[in-house]
Amino acid sequence: MTSIWFARKHRPVFFAGLYLAYLVVLYGSVNIHDESIFKLLTRIVAPVIELGFFYVLCSLLSRSAERKKSIAAGFFYVAIPLLVNLVYAAQVYSLYLSGNFITVLAIENSAESRIIRNSSLYAALSVALVWWLLFLLGYLLSRRGQHANRTDSDWQLPPVRWRLLAALALLLTLIGQINAQEDTGLIEADYRQTPIVALAHNYYVSMKPGNSNTDSAQHGFAAGIGRPGTEFPLEKTYTYSENLPFKRTGDPGETMNVIVIFTEGTSARLLGSYGGKYPGLTPNIDRLAHISMRVVNYYNHTAATYRGLQGQMTSGYPSAGGDEGDGSAWESENGKKSLSSIRYQSLPMILRGVNYRTYFISPHHDSVGLNTLLRSLGFDKVLSFESISQDVAPGNGMYSVEGALSDGDIFNALQILLSKKTIASPAHPFFMGLYNFGTHAFLDIMPYGVKYGDGSNPVLNRLHNFDYEFGRFLDYFLASAYSKNTILILTADHADYPDKSYKAIADKGFEPLFVDRIPLIIYDPSHQLPATYDAQGRTSIDFAPSLLQLLGIKDADNSFLGTSLFEKSPESIGFAAIGNEFFATDSNGVYPESNVPKKYEAQFSDGKKLIDSYYQLEKENRVFGPVPRCAGIACTHAAASDH
Repeated sequence: MTSIWFARKHRPVFFAGLYLAYLVVLYGSVNIHDESIFKLLTRIVAPVIELGFFYVLCSLLSRSAERKKSIAAGFFYVAIPLLVNLVYAAQVYSLYLSGNFITVLAIENSAESRIIRNSSLYAALSVALVWWLLFLLGYLLSRRGQHANRTDSDWQLPPVRWRLLAALALLLTLIGQINAQEDTGLIEADYRQTPIVALAHNYYVSMKPGNSNTDSAQHGFAAGIGRPGTEFPLEKTYTYSENLPFKRTGDPGETMNVIVIFTEGTSARLLGSYGGKYPGLTPNIDRLAHISMRVVNYYNHTAATYRGLQGQMTSGYPSAGGDEGDGSAWESENGKKSLSSIRYQSLPMILRGVNYRTYFISPHHDSVGLNTLLRSLGFDKVLSFESISQDVAPGNGMYSVEGALSDGDIFNALQILLSKKTIASPAHPFFMGLYNFGTHAFLDIMPYGVKYGDGSNPVLNRLHNFDYEFGRFLDYFLASAYSKNTILILTADHADYPDKSYKAIADKGFEPLFVDRIPLIIYDPSHQLPATYDAQGRTSIDFAPSLLQLLGIKDADNSFLGTSLFEKSPESIGFAAIGNEFFATDSNGVYPESNVPKKYEAQFSDGKKLIDSYYQLEKENRVFGPVPRCAGIACTHAAASDH
């Protein structure tokens, strides 16, 4: 009797089980306590519509497989539930891990999926597979007994025409749900979202090209940016236009070395020197801030790492991330080739033109597309996992974090390079960039790492451990001669990704956006810098021209969209773009496109047009012209003769 019952009921049991599992995880992972009754009811009803469509579709396929002996119908009858099951498993796991569905950004950075591949993910997939196998068993039992028992006959279900009408109505409702998806910019599960609809919508958005056109390009450059109407409309011959508001100390002719530490995913709000509420969390970063200039109200202008690092080095808004899912981004062979061919003027290229040696320390293996991106930006040398373990620190025990060098190994490599004194000379100062991996979202520290407090929150652990490793380097730096001739900057590639662990410790009223205030701490022994400098909502698009102004490098061909933080901004808001998501920033906070104050609407519209234009120029390889990658009067003359 049990097998007969299961044969008859396997389909409703399967879909009802998916629905209940989804609701349990949803209400355990998403904060819904303050939602209205309407939103709560929508959350409950929307997945019924989604699953109802596939339930009715399967009932039609079942009848076709039985009556018409269709092998194809039988195949799709079991294949569709498998696909639905896998999507629900993936989305349920995403909800459990982050309190959100799989986002556009997650799709674009699928190359980092190894971070979340752990025992709980495999357990979720195993449960999903077992659940589908039970469905398959029920179907096979029903097929074996259908001739004797008529388990799925017409008198047990509505007539076919009604099921067809129901399927059509549910399909139209699903299409309406997809069209009703509104991008709020918030990284949280919206009440209108359901697993399949959300994934379909986000995949569509991730594949969607920018809305660039000639008219928007001309309009975007109308505010005095570049040369509208020319082949390379962003090009100009200067990096800043005003005098630096800080007094020079020491020898005015001395050329400073530069070290820039780009911390992975670090918002300013947790740092003690920026008002963080966790005592002793970042004592070494705070120690650097105490003897440096701390820039406040400064935001990331894009995300995630690929865009963040490239965008700061080129003062632009790169359209491509790590993995767009269509072979067009940095983690695909075709993407590497096509993206590397796009011409930009970059910070290391300009510095090389004035006799700097330029380096970047990356924690990744050379197989990772980020290293290809960094090399395309014109560094003399990108030191990767391989070169550090084989050349810089051979024989040293290396600790990998999800395939990347640990934060301790990265800072140890930097200290070894500085100690050898082979990267700088009086004739060739150096620029050194460094990016760590250990503070990445969804990670906790390795067993040997330094925990914060009771070690219960991975966000606090990984930031505290980074601070510890940075502190060991800072001790060396401040005791060395480099403290007299080197600018040391600590900033971030982008803000913290607001995963569930981050939301648990964020300030009250925190909105889960991927744009936030980030640190910019500048130690510069060559200038009298104030203790605090207010960026007034400006963003990391201004990083490259700001550093060049500190170094006094004004004459250089470039296509920077940003302006130095140390001269007046032409706009009253900052602007951030993550693909096709846009945000405004000011001293009061971040505004997603759906919530931009009326007083900023005109500037925001112009900003969108400018970024769409930038995306289009990238596609046409017209961001920067085919001129020597250098700086100074000679390069300007070469550029003029080239044109």
